[in-house]
Amino acid sequence: MLSIPTHEELLAAIGQRFTISAANGHTVEAVLSHAPAGIPMNDSFVCYSGTFELPAGVFLPQDVYRIGSPTGPAWDLLATPTQPTGDGRSTLSFVVHCRADELAKGAGSRDVQ
Repeated sequence: MLSIPTHEELLAAIGQRFTISAANGHTVEAVLSHAPAGIPMNDSFVCYSGTFELPAGVFLPQDVYRIGSPTGPAWDLLATPTQPTGDGRSTLSFVVHCRADELAKGAGSRDVQ
């Protein structure tokens, strides 16, 4: 079973604060600012991403982070620094590209056999 956020979960959480935790225990709160759809390789896949705006003065390198949702779930995701915000704050992004049927199973959909 997959343990990743669905695109719908991300879209519903834009503007909310998430907790980003590194393996060394360092934790920061960041705001989910974007969750655009991507282009999957074919109709059997889904693709989307999420971008977090970090607090001023905070920079996080590419790493696997435990990303905790304000609604409770948490996911271990590979995230990488991306273009800073207009006011210079760092951002951190991740991309999801997976089979649609596997994502539906992981999310508990009853529509997938």
